[in-house]
Amino acid sequence: MEDGKYVEQFKTVDDIRDVINTLIEEYRNAKKGKVGVLFRVKVPPNSSTLYKEGHQGNFRLVQGVRVGDYTFDKNSNFEWVLEDREAGLSFSKTFSHLKGKQKMLSKHAMGYQKPGPADVAWWILESNELPDGMEFVRDPDDRSHYFLAVTRRMHISKLVENLKFISFRMNLAKDISFGV
Repeated sequence: MEDGKYVEQFKTVDDIRDVINTLIEEYRNAKKGKVGVLFRVKVPPNSSTLYKEGHQGNFRLVQGVRVGDYTFDKNSNFEWVLEDREAGLSFSKTFSHLKGKQKMLSKHAMGYQKPGPADVAWWILESNELPDGMEFVRDPDDRSHYFLAVTRRMHISKLVENLKFISFRMNLAKDISFGV
């Protein structure tokens, strides 16, 4: 046995089958249960929650927030973000959803059909509270997709402050590859 590595030994095929069945059951229960971790693909030089000018795709930016991600009161000259439970930053609940988004975004990270790095960031819900007026809401059209939504009207400066708070508390894996 190598330094600190644990090796589990099985005496029968039934032992292996029991372990596999337990893992399958735990996975099924996790998929049905309360959301505990959500993942987000981040393309550098953007942060986990805010965008830099020139790196936001075909969207207008307001203080680093993409207009396409949140619903703005256009009559306020984009100073106020409206409550909208069907809009917000995109997060993945499942590994397969994350893998698909990471693959797609890495193909276009440096522009259309120009591959580049795509980092993966994650938020652990049990140990981190979201700022007041924000919530993770499941996309009604995709059970594996969640929005980091605004649940009450707020000024753009407050949204930016909240998104920075969230970004600072997210974990990050740089330019990860899932072997797809």
